[in-house]
Amino acid sequence: MFHLIEHDWQNINPMELVIYQLARGNTFNMRVIGLEGIKRLKEAHPQCAITFKPNHLSEADFILLSILFRENDMKVLVEGGSNLFIDDIDIFRDVLPGFIQEDLKCFAETHQMSIARYLSTRGAFKVFREPQKIRQSDGSEIQMGRKEIISLTRAYRHHLVKNKEMYVTFPGFSSIKLGLLDLLKKDGTKTGRSYTGKIDGFHHLPLQIDIEASLYANVDVYVVPVNIAYERVLEDEHFAELARLYENGDDKRDIYLKDLGYIVKEFYSDKRKGNLSIKFGEPQKIDTAELKDPFAGRKIKNAAHKYAEQLFDNMLTMQPIFPANIYFSAFNENFNRTPVRVMKEKIDDFRDYLRTLEWGKAKRRVDLHYVMGYNHHIISADEIINRTFQIFSRPNRHISAIDGDMFVVYNREVAQQYKNHTAHFFENMQQS
Repeated sequence: MFHLIEHDWQNINPMELVIYQLARGNTFNMRVIGLEGIKRLKEAHPQCAITFKPNHLSEADFILLSILFRENDMKVLVEGGSNLFIDDIDIFRDVLPGFIQEDLKCFAETHQMSIARYLSTRGAFKVFREPQKIRQSDGSEIQMGRKEIISLTRAYRHHLVKNKEMYVTFPGFSSIKLGLLDLLKKDGTKTGRSYTGKIDGFHHLPLQIDIEASLYANVDVYVVPVNIAYERVLEDEHFAELARLYENGDDKRDIYLKDLGYIVKEFYSDKRKGNLSIKFGEPQKIDTAELKDPFAGRKIKNAAHKYAEQLFDNMLTMQPIFPANIYFSAFNENFNRTPVRVMKEKIDDFRDYLRTLEWGKAKRRVDLHYVMGYNHHIISADEIINRTFQIFSRPNRHISAIDGDMFVVYNREVAQQYKNHTAHFFENMQQS
């Protein structure tokens, strides 16, 4: 059943890459840390496989990682779900004229390519998240139950590792729980994008499949945690609408198209750029020495849990703090109206707390790059508020504002996202 999910890696022409780079540059000021070390590792150990395990806050994660790897001449394959692998939506007929400019529909007369086909040729492979019936081009149908999904995922992962590939999978739990999305039952193997900014942990199953693939193919596998952090998530205001559409039982094709269209519009629209941080952690070689016993199933699962916990801790530790994280965290749990004086005092409490904060099992200093001034001190409460307002208090971004002598939040769902991004750093901080 590989034909249902397999990638078809093809080189892209320089113009396509430039267009992507221009779209990214129009949207983000990007900082990348740690990628050169990964490139050196692969050059020194070409016979190994490398798997990247990022957090997942935006559909843009997929695009941004793909662009980054391409411009660094790295062949890295990226998994995508059904909301990206859409067979019946055509780029030239539906996406370009529908979300960028209507006149682009003229290309549909001579060009055709589904989104699913486009992604596979750019190095993506599909992952099934839920049981479903697949209709093939010859009219026959394949029933994909939970067992078939797991078996196909395992077989394809073995295939990638055997070929010493570099690949990305997203192991984070989905913050949309049962009842909103049809999650896979039993082991809770549904993973995916967080709609709330809160990531509940890394699931062990993707790591278990990596370990099994390493043993099966007799190939060393290195695991790399990746932290993708946005000053502003492109879909932040859109998540509530997507959730309502799912709850109302709307057609998934329409939901996927709206989701994708929102991302496309945000990449090319004229707006204030936000900061983007992509950080690659230290590669960790999966140790299979004690896992080669034919009856080592329990050991493999325990090892997968250990790696998932370590990777999650390392990923959270790499999270940088943006001014908006401090600003929205200074509100109380219900985001009630807060006097200016009280808000500044609370922000100052956060500034004092952050000056010496170490976090994670390794007790590393928290990344304060985006809240540091030219003098290497944390910027003032006024500057934190000002930078937050530049993005979240604008005519087209009415998330928070000042009303008289009170700070107010108009969109609590968006505010909660940015509070959740760094909640793990402040969980021990007492707030009134």
